[in-house]
Amino acid sequence: MTELEISIGGRSFSVACDNEEQEKVRQAAALINEEADAIQTQLGRLPESKMLLLSALMIADRLADLESESTVLKEKSEDLLNIKNKNKQLEQQKSALEVDCQNLERLAEKFLGRLETISNFSDEKNNSLLADESSANIIETDQPKLF
Repeated sequence: MTELEISIGGRSFSVACDNEEQEKVRQAAALINEEADAIQTQLGRLPESKMLLLSALMIADRLADLESESTVLKEKSEDLLNIKNKNKQLEQQKSALEVDCQNLERLAEKFLGRLETISNFSDEKNNSLLADESSANIIETDQPKLF
């Protein structure tokens, strides 16, 4: 442990801390000192305990605001993640639907091809029957009618 001298509100304090924590303690002291200076500018010189209490309350207020904002950001981040996941699912569904659509188009083309074949066959049969019927009429007209 090391003794570290810090200054808050124009007053010096000796604080014990580990060597690796010295920079953090200095940063925290600077933050408290900034608040103490602002309070003393507004209210004048105060007793040490009141100055430290008000500085701590101001920092705690900022911390509470930050925690509240952090909670909102976490919720928004979760919402964004959920939206991204939903978007990914929708993209997968879209891809599956596109494949299904292509399969349906191929199937429709096959049906149309078969329908065309049946239609052509039907036309040929119809033409053949009409031709047979015409030749039967011709045969009938060639023969003398008895009645």
